[in-house]
Amino acid sequence: MSLRNRLIIAVIICIFLPWIGTYFVSNYVTKDALEERAVKQSRDSLRVIEKSITNIFDDVMYVSNYIQFDTNFNKIMKSHQAIDPSSSRKSQEVALSYIDISNSLASITDLLSPTYITIIFENDLYYMNYSTSDHHPLDFQQMDWFEDLEHLNYYQTKWIGVHPTYITSEQHRDPYLISIGRNLQQSNNKNAYLIISIKESQIRTLLENFQEDSNVTYYLTDQEGTVFSSLNENRIGEQLDYDVSSDAHQIVDYNSQDHLLVSYPVPYSDWRLVSLVPYQQTIGNINEVTRTTILIQGGLLLLFLILLIILVREITKPITELNSVTKAVEDGDLTRRAIVSGNNDVAELGHSFNDMLDTIEEMIEQVKKQEEEKRSAELEMLQAQINPHFLFNALNAIRLHIKMNGDKDSANLIHALSSLLRMSINRDNAFISLKEELEIVEDYMQLMNFRHKHEIKIAIFVEDNLKEIKVPRFFLQPLIENAVIHGYEHKKGSIVISGYVENDQYLLLQVEDDGSGMSETKLNELKTKVYNKEASINRKNSQSFSGIGIRNVYQRMKMIYGTDFSMRIDSTDGKGTRYTFYIPIQEG
Repeated sequence: MSLRNRLIIAVIICIFLPWIGTYFVSNYVTKDALEERAVKQSRDSLRVIEKSITNIFDDVMYVSNYIQFDTNFNKIMKSHQAIDPSSSRKSQEVALSYIDISNSLASITDLLSPTYITIIFENDLYYMNYSTSDHHPLDFQQMDWFEDLEHLNYYQTKWIGVHPTYITSEQHRDPYLISIGRNLQQSNNKNAYLIISIKESQIRTLLENFQEDSNVTYYLTDQEGTVFSSLNENRIGEQLDYDVSSDAHQIVDYNSQDHLLVSYPVPYSDWRLVSLVPYQQTIGNINEVTRTTILIQGGLLLLFLILLIILVREITKPITELNSVTKAVEDGDLTRRAIVSGNNDVAELGHSFNDMLDTIEEMIEQVKKQEEEKRSAELEMLQAQINPHFLFNALNAIRLHIKMNGDKDSANLIHALSSLLRMSINRDNAFISLKEELEIVEDYMQLMNFRHKHEIKIAIFVEDNLKEIKVPRFFLQPLIENAVIHGYEHKKGSIVISGYVENDQYLLLQVEDDGSGMSETKLNELKTKVYNKEASINRKNSQSFSGIGIRNVYQRMKMIYGTDFSMRIDSTDGKGTRYTFYIPIQEG
């Protein structure tokens, strides 16, 4: 793909990706912000409604606690319970007791919300603040929930919830009541039961005040979602299909539309206030606004893209010309030149490219002349070169002459030098047998003892069957030289080379000397130089006979065998140094 096309594609991507990303980011970020704001507003509204409902329930609980705990009222109830139903004076005693109870309750019920109060005694006597023509109190005993009152303790309250009104005269105007019940346990072990009811319309009026100016729908429910109060009386007693017990907001399907559901707890009971806000109203017209904004941005970006593509084509025209010239030169046409004009950077590049082609043509001519001269010089050098075999043969002749004269030591030294020289010059094969490598070490050690007046013995403990294993040339000699030069300092010693096979996979070779060794600090420095490719080394001290040091030996073995090869260096100050090679055995 040409540079021009790559630039155009890059421009398109750099424009459209941020454009698309802006749409999604702005859409979702704005939507989340508006959603959180709507949730907060719903909770604030529910909190205000909850306070108003709590005021109503406070009145109910106040009446309930007064009847339960007031000492004087308890005395009146005990006297009422003491009435004998079979007595001839029952009617008079009941009437007097009614007057006492009514007078006692009048001081609080007249100031509180309208409530229906019923007290049922175990002797089938009762008190209520409504007419028996509307409802007979003893009919409560037939209700399903009445048995639950018998199991309540002195301080418990049963929140019965919403139910159809039992006041006959109010059924058309207020069809539902919300009731609570308590067990008024007496010291004479006789129970009395209290039922207090309020009109559901009181709660509905509160919900209506908040709902009339908005599209929000409010419900009072229990934990399971059973509706206790709603502006729609037909929904009372139904169960919502949502989990209203959670404090987290939800997005639910209500009347075939998405709504934002928020619930809030009501004190005294496990009831919940629920609000349902149309989700589209919550989010508003954010999608439409975002879509319009993106379309406007898209139009402007498209216009900008067209102008930018035209600009890119104009800028890349000289580069396209240079590209065609480069291909022509690649095909062998060195006479082709770029046609560019102007003083910009690309034009300067074109002029420089033309100058470079001129220089290349001149250099090619010079190289041709130099190659011809080089061939002539090499021919002359080959003609004048001394055959290395002549040198080896001459050394052998001198060795034989010296040996015949009785100087066997000098003859052996010349033989060692000849062998070492032949092995160092003959590099046709990078691998030799372990036997040949050990012979090199022995010859080298003989020469070093002669040169440095040492008496260092070398001992080799390698089985004959291992000596045929192929190993890299000259990998042991640098270690021997290092030991002789740095480990003994003109004193006697011995170097031991041992080898064996480990796990049929590795040739394990150890080179151990009894020289001066090194301290832990110097050993760590040596390991750093050897194992680290990037470590700098002192070439003057690290070069050996063949031009490679210990570090080069390690790096060369790593290059040959890879990660299968490893080398360990151990040394003790004053006791010597040991090198251990783990060489993978390669078949063939």
